[in-house]
Amino acid sequence: MRQSLARLPIFAAAGAILFYFLSVFWNAAVERDHPKWRLRSAKPLAGVAEPAPLDISTRSFLSGALQKSASTALGRSLWVFPFSVRAKNQLLFSLFGVSGAQNIVIGRDGQLFERFYIDEFCSRGEAPDRSVVDRWADRVAADRAALHAMGKGFAYMISPSKASYAPHAFPERTHCPALAARTTDKLAPFRSALAARALPHVDAPALLAARRAAYPLGFFPRGGTHWNLLAAALATREATRQMATREGAFPLGRYDFDWSLSQEAKGTDQDLLELLNLLWPDTHYPVAKLAAKTATPCVRAPRLTALGGSFLREIIVALAHAPCPPEVDYWFSLRSETDHMGLVRYHTQPGETGNGERRDADLSQLRASLETADAVLLEENEAQIGALSQVDNLWRALHPGADAVASDGRGQPAAALARPAMRAYSP
Repeated sequence: MRQSLARLPIFAAAGAILFYFLSVFWNAAVERDHPKWRLRSAKPLAGVAEPAPLDISTRSFLSGALQKSASTALGRSLWVFPFSVRAKNQLLFSLFGVSGAQNIVIGRDGQLFERFYIDEFCSRGEAPDRSVVDRWADRVAADRAALHAMGKGFAYMISPSKASYAPHAFPERTHCPALAARTTDKLAPFRSALAARALPHVDAPALLAARRAAYPLGFFPRGGTHWNLLAAALATREATRQMATREGAFPLGRYDFDWSLSQEAKGTDQDLLELLNLLWPDTHYPVAKLAAKTATPCVRAPRLTALGGSFLREIIVALAHAPCPPEVDYWFSLRSETDHMGLVRYHTQPGETGNGERRDADLSQLRASLETADAVLLEENEAQIGALSQVDNLWRALHPGADAVASDGRGQPAAALARPAMRAYSP
């Protein structure tokens, strides 16, 4: 009896190993015909791309690429893979205060940043080409004039970068030449170009800087890369006022909001924290919740076409809490895991706060979306202002006979710069 008890740990370890290998064979057996029977983790990893298809060829075999990709695909298919990644990331986070995700940086007081935004902020300094800025501003002006001629409301918005908003929270010993040289204000030439054309716009970085001391929480959540709903609502309020048409109507109404303080982060308030893939993520920190200011029945939900980047998601959620929430056709640029720039399009119903319905993002359909819209919102983030395709896409849709800029065939400028897709694990 005593000898059997002494061997119990050996039997338990052998049983665990046997179960592990049997589970691998089981998953392989049911994968094709009965995928729902697979053993899988109860909490899959966030932000992990599907492995690329295997290149089965003599060349890839001799180079070792086939073996490497096959082992990666096998490893990711195992049901213990998510737990093992989370355990490793939790160990790095708890013991050393570092991130297990290649593109996420842990700053002071636990503030999370995407590495792209810090790199962009700290490399500022060289003034943009004046002709490029003038061409950009001319197209924003042309977009506004064309939409007003169609009787549509229009607002152009510059959204903020968390790195620009909170450089004081960067990790200690961050090498940031732009801060040392005091060349972090990249928006000055763009603001001057808009002012020279008397173009109203929502300058959200300036707006938030002016309102910063008026609220008991910051405008970026600790565990997120995007602005919180309070910041988005403040910018949305300005945008809806700038959408006034020549007749003095406000296509989306005069948006206003109520808000409350919450200590439980959800959604985009913890998007980077989610991508850290920890075992025990701490989602308890200050965030904002929104509510409609007034409840006013509307005859018909207004229609909004929104073009921009991922910061528009909080705008759409803010508008979902409007007295008369709009129906939103949302077009945004996205860099895929293969580094190809493409368009993604979602359609949300009035009051809907989720992504909505995925639709075909063919730019040939953008003109039809504009014609049915009551208002158009054009947004660019300060980190990439003038470098993505939003302004040109709208301009080509409104001026179909004009010469297009050089593109890659999907309406994207050939030299466009964009932030990489957020990825939580890199093998």
